[in-house]
Amino acid sequence: MKKIERILAIIVMLLDNEVVSTAQLAQRFEVTKRTIFRDLETIEMAGFPIISHSGRNGGFSIINSFKLRTYTYSEAEKEAILSALNVKEGLFGIIDDQEIIREKITQLRGKTAQENKEKNHFSFESPTMHRPEIEAETKAKINQINLALKQNKKILIDYVDNKGEHTHRVIHPYELMLMNGSWYIYSFCENRESFRYFKVTRIRRLAIQIANFEPVDYSTKQLNEPNEENIQLRFKKEDLGKLYDYYTENEIEVKDTCVDVTIHGNRPKTILPFLLMFGNGVKVIAPEELKELHKQEISNLNETY
Repeated sequence: MKKIERILAIIVMLLDNEVVSTAQLAQRFEVTKRTIFRDLETIEMAGFPIISHSGRNGGFSIINSFKLRTYTYSEAEKEAILSALNVKEGLFGIIDDQEIIREKITQLRGKTAQENKEKNHFSFESPTMHRPEIEAETKAKINQINLALKQNKKILIDYVDNKGEHTHRVIHPYELMLMNGSWYIYSFCENRESFRYFKVTRIRRLAIQIANFEPVDYSTKQLNEPNEENIQLRFKKEDLGKLYDYYTENEIEVKDTCVDVTIHGNRPKTILPFLLMFGNGVKVIAPEELKELHKQEISNLNETY
């Protein structure tokens, strides 16, 4: 732990406890008592009124009138911060100094709140569509990407696109996004000289570069292509429950013997893998281009065996 982090943590402990002994602090931060005394001098020089208490239960404390704990965060706000950390841990794993932040906030909680068993209202058994092994790999990559995001560092990636082609690219990372059950990094690609989405699972290797990049204003809206058209699909009625995982009430029309779905899109090829998930339970009504592509995909599958 860095000195500044240790000093901040000591301040938090002094604010949250009546008296803290040097032995407690030395044991907690795994340093010598002499180091703790130097840290206390630094804290006092920064303007914190520290007083010492002699005797068997002696130690150090901050004058009660100076304590700001009740004026910083309410107990509800502290619980909200801890819940947010739980969410972040579920999605990314433990990254940066998250555990230190959690401990500081926990120490700031009132004694009653600390005595009560913390209830976790969020569970992340499987936050994405990936297998646990892939999930672990993805979180490791996200930790590296997160470092580059914070420092505006370029990243060299070995990427496999949706056609199975390997490319080496230098990207400027801007934003991590969770879309349709998978993580993407929205970046400027030096090779293509444009902004692109890169699926994190398809990044086979990545290396943070020494070089920084100068961030520019960007918008993900620029990826929306014009000339959208209606896509009409017909599903079996027994698949209605599954359809609510993907479509809104306004897009779904339940009929006597089937379920019709109408959406807007401009890239028919991207919907084909989704349609194949339903086997013979889906039929393309329109547009004609998508219908022909679907027929061709089914024909290709027949030739597999």
